[in-house]
Amino acid sequence: MPRRITHRATWDAPARDVYSLLVDEDHLRARLQEMGGNDPALLEHAVDGSGARVRLRQAVPVQFLPSVIRRFTGDDLVLDRVETWRPRDGGGYDGTFEVTVRGLPGSLTGTQRLTDAGDGAVTEVEGEADVPVPLVGGRIEGIVNEQVNGLLDTEDEFTRRRLAQG
Repeated sequence: MPRRITHRATWDAPARDVYSLLVDEDHLRARLQEMGGNDPALLEHAVDGSGARVRLRQAVPVQFLPSVIRRFTGDDLVLDRVETWRPRDGGGYDGTFEVTVRGLPGSLTGTQRLTDAGDGAVTEVEGEADVPVPLVGGRIEGIVNEQVNGLLDTEDEFTRRRLAQG
C-alpha cells in the first residue's frame, strides 16, 4: 500500500523570488554540489514564461542506508528526480515531481505548490511512495519517505541561505 509524503516550507520572500531561485541553473548546480552525494548532476534544465522542467540525479551514500535497501540497490541510493513548475493564474506556482530510485521498483510522485503567504511564501509538497515488493515494500516506502523528507529539509535550508544572500 503506497505511503503518503507531505512537506511544508515557509519563506521570508515572495513566491516569485523563491520560484526564480528554485529553478535557477546556478542555484541547482550549487545545491547538487553541496548535498548531491556521489556523482550528482543537473540532467535537464528548461525554464521559460510557461514554467520550468528540471531533471536531477543525486545519491545517498550506501553507508547511510539500512540493509533492506542495500539488498536492492547494492550501492548508493541513486535518486533520479523530475520537477515541473508552471505559473498559476492569480499568482503562485503549481508543479509536479517524480522520483525513481535506481534498483528499486516503484516511484515517488506528487504535486508541489508555491504560494504567497503574508510577507513571504509557502511551499507545500504532497505525494505518494509506492514500492510494490511483497513483505518489505512498506518498510522501503517508509525509508524512502524519510530520506526524501530529510533531503527536502536540507534543500530548503540551502535555499534560505541563498535567498538571504540576495
